[in-house]
Amino acid sequence: MITIAVAGGTSPGLGRAVVTAIQDYPDKLHAVVLSRKSSAVPQWLQETGIEVRKVDYNSEDSLFAALQGVHTVLCVLLAADGTWAQTQINLLNAGLRAGIQRFAPAEFGVGGLAAHRVDMFKPSLEVTAELRKAKENNPNFEYAGFHVGLFMNYLGYGAPDAEAATHGMRDTWVFVWDVKKMKASIPLTKEGEIPTMTMTEIGDVGRYVAASCLQPKGSWKEDFSMAGETLKLDEVVRKIEQVREAKMDVVYRPYEQVELEEKEEEVSYPNKFWLQIELLVCRNIVGEGIVSPVVNELCQNVKPLSVDQYLRRFWG
Repeated sequence: MITIAVAGGTSPGLGRAVVTAIQDYPDKLHAVVLSRKSSAVPQWLQETGIEVRKVDYNSEDSLFAALQGVHTVLCVLLAADGTWAQTQINLLNAGLRAGIQRFAPAEFGVGGLAAHRVDMFKPSLEVTAELRKAKENNPNFEYAGFHVGLFMNYLGYGAPDAEAATHGMRDTWVFVWDVKKMKASIPLTKEGEIPTMTMTEIGDVGRYVAASCLQPKGSWKEDFSMAGETLKLDEVVRKIEQVREAKMDVVYRPYEQVELEEKEEEVSYPNKFWLQIELLVCRNIVGEGIVSPVVNELCQNVKPLSVDQYLRRFWG
């Protein structure tokens, strides 16, 4: 039995997806959830009966005590108060003291090559540096950066059952496609072409992560990307039009326009953040807005939703 500690597992989106997927392997995987002492345990988590261990993320001793008997740490925390990197480093150091064998940092977004291009993701560079050191000093230790592209669930805002379509996400930012209003704003590459990007549904992310925990020793690697589907932005438009049986109002934004907007934007989140993501997509590079299906190939028992399947499920 592999005991997995999910740091941030109380969140209704990614945390719930990961915890729920671990429960699909009751004879092989055992989940515990780490939660801040000040945080309430949500009803959905109470109903699972999963053990919740209250911790102080600023205290390695508190984390060390909570990680006794844990094999794998999955971190899905998001801290917007400037403590994101240090919180994960504290968790890593405490875990190494407690004898953990695997650690997944709180990435779960665009590709690993993109962190230095998005202000909000730059702290992850510091975490990755510490993970590399840990690997050098502990030959049996493994870590994996799970990259997913864009959550497919951003297509779910405004759907008839928006809670299910968004998988409980609380970020309501409309990125490129406004399915409800049938409008799209597509950023272009420097060459004026329509870029490609990867999208993965949150439930599938949880299933891939759980399946990855069953992979044999030595199989985890720094780039543990997964892909629901990789396609051009205008291909998504056509799929939306087919499912909703209506035309989208589409505008195209030159790269220089997006670049200028990002430079002049003063609101760091959400405005500047999403403009930086648009610029990533415009670069059209594997390892940034496009990710490789590394985990797909290892965990072939997981069958991810395509964009068409997602749209038909929630908009059909």
